[in-house]
Amino acid sequence: MTWKEWTGGVGERAVMEQRALGRTGLRVSALGFGGGAVGGLLVRGDHNDQARALARALEAGMTYFDTAPSYGHGRSEETLGRILGELEAWDRVVVGTKVRLQPADFSDPAAAIQRSCEDSLRRLRRDAVDLLQLHNPIAGGGTAGEPGVGSSRPLDLEAVSGRVAEGLQRVVARGLVRHIGITGLGDTTALHAVVAAGQFATVQTYFNAVNPSAGFPGRSGSAQDFAGLIGAAAAAGMGVITIRAMAAGALLAHPRRHPNAGDPGPLLARGAEYERDLERAQAIRAIAAELGYESPLELALRFGLATPGISTVLVGFSDPGQLEDALRWAGREPLPSDVVRRVVDLAR
Repeated sequence: MTWKEWTGGVGERAVMEQRALGRTGLRVSALGFGGGAVGGLLVRGDHNDQARALARALEAGMTYFDTAPSYGHGRSEETLGRILGELEAWDRVVVGTKVRLQPADFSDPAAAIQRSCEDSLRRLRRDAVDLLQLHNPIAGGGTAGEPGVGSSRPLDLEAVSGRVAEGLQRVVARGLVRHIGITGLGDTTALHAVVAAGQFATVQTYFNAVNPSAGFPGRSGSAQDFAGLIGAAAAAGMGVITIRAMAAGALLAHPRRHPNAGDPGPLLARGAEYERDLERAQAIRAIAAELGYESPLELALRFGLATPGISTVLVGFSDPGQLEDALRWAGREPLPSDVVRRVVDLAR
């Protein structure tokens, strides 16, 4: 079933910029479709809205779609797999999913990774997936269990570089996965060490207008400093996928949330509490209003798209209207360098 069959042909066809996903040989859309529970469309949305949004995204040239077993307890993967099949779109997309290890898995991480991967493929209705990413934070010296790095237990650097990496490489060797990556959360020094080791093809990086430190070292807005992780990963040939581009919705600079949206989710970076980000976003709102942008979210998205080294900027959606907004903003001229600098300077 095509976009026109779902929508009656209403909508604007656009040409989406495609970027290299590091050295994987894959190319992905600059704007990626996030299937997480914070936006909630693929988890809580109406089926027709889900199908309409995915068909519209494909028509607009979006080629990267992100999901995970933890998003709606598998519902996001099931929705994405079913609708991409209905749309006969699998040959046009790159899909990334994840594996999150629990304490009970640590005795045999390879077996747990394979089980999780096989379960994801069953929900996606596929024999293989393009990208499988470790979904645990990565701990450095003394940071294991430290709050502010997501909802799952951090894995220490030695384990990630050793038995976990071996387990991920095993599912690649078995043809279940084409490439492996990490979620770049946890201890900053440890993350840079993993990037430098060269074992992974991609990194999901926390990056937004209130904490742009992954792209601009030292500019964290008094939150965790990711110390230029984007540049380090890009220099190492890794694909860079940015997450929380809208700070879980806080960059709207208003606390109201869509009915399909989940709560702001776990704290992914120290000092990035939702209420604090709402306060910081007021300055982003002021710049957006001064420049005549539709919303602070437009400024936030265009800021991410303008930052060097990023392969794709993930945005989670709650309904098809939010997707249309993002497509419109992504199709505009690159954000001027002086505006980029003003946003970065706010995060001193």
